[in-house]
Amino acid sequence: MGIMPGSTPDERKIERISISRAVPGMELARDIYSRNDQMVLGRGSILDAQKISKIMFYSVDTITVYKMEEETEKTLTQQLKESVEFREFSQRYDKTVSSFKDSVNKVISENHEIDGEELLGEIEEIIDQTGSNSRIFNMLHCIRDYDEMTYVHSVNVSLICNCFAKWLDMPEEDKQIITLGGLLHDIGKITIPREILLKPDSLTPDEYEVVKTHTMKGYGILKEKRIDDRIKMIALQHHERADKTGYPYGKSGDEIEPFAMIVAIADVYDAMTSDRVYRPRICPFDVVQALEDGNSKYNAGYLVPLLEQITEVYINHTVRLSNDAIGRVVMINRGELSKPVVQVKNEFMDLTKFRKLKIEEIL
Repeated sequence: MGIMPGSTPDERKIERISISRAVPGMELARDIYSRNDQMVLGRGSILDAQKISKIMFYSVDTITVYKMEEETEKTLTQQLKESVEFREFSQRYDKTVSSFKDSVNKVISENHEIDGEELLGEIEEIIDQTGSNSRIFNMLHCIRDYDEMTYVHSVNVSLICNCFAKWLDMPEEDKQIITLGGLLHDIGKITIPREILLKPDSLTPDEYEVVKTHTMKGYGILKEKRIDDRIKMIALQHHERADKTGYPYGKSGDEIEPFAMIVAIADVYDAMTSDRVYRPRICPFDVVQALEDGNSKYNAGYLVPLLEQITEVYINHTVRLSNDAIGRVVMINRGELSKPVVQVKNEFMDLTKFRKLKIEEIL
């Protein structure tokens, strides 16, 4: 039968389901007939327990219904972005990035001394007013669209290093040093031409060599300043790797300042989970897998506990899997941190057993 003049087609989506999946409230999209062609229920009927029992009585295996519009619960990220708390965090964050930029420019252009107390005060204000480590990570997950890449990245790494220090149960003085070290680790990048740092395409070998000089330039800026020597070594060594594949000197694990190795993990995590001019952000679980796969490059005594804590942050977060299914992270697998257990509707999917699936995005 065609559509009657003046009527409008029903554009709702339909699906054919097993009668075992029928629930009260569903609306039939097609008539149901018994095996001897007797109509059981008509299109448009709203199912209730009695109607479902009737369908089952007539041994009807499948029915066609309109897809129910699910109440789309807001994800934790959406809730956070809409909160007063996040607006306040963003304001403090903006102020800190701007203040840090001014301070660094004075250090470089006017040879000012580094006021570690003032710089730490800005970071600690964010930390004190944000609360737990997991809250800080969640805030940073929401705040990934800034232009001042070097300054923003430095503030992020500083906040992440502070979380790391707490997770590693460092003494207060060490916590302050690594927090300030995270803030100043990339100070040498301020001297690198912006057209190279912000180049949207792959760097040429020569351009990459220029970028790599930021570690030695950073050390050169800091070496005469009245700050802890470990902060200077963080600037110099945060791209060194335990397997000698890093730069500038290709040092091995024992030769690398331990604080520089911790900052290296924070540096990689933030860089990979942030948008860049040459690529979009990478899912934190993919970053965790990359760090797990490259564990020989880092001190395992730091890497493993830190990755465990990072993945714990994302429990209860809504995620999109690589098959486009939407679910919620409910449990972490200690043996394979990048493959947690995800609840998709009523099914609990252990991603260590569903090898072809992975978390594509945290929503």
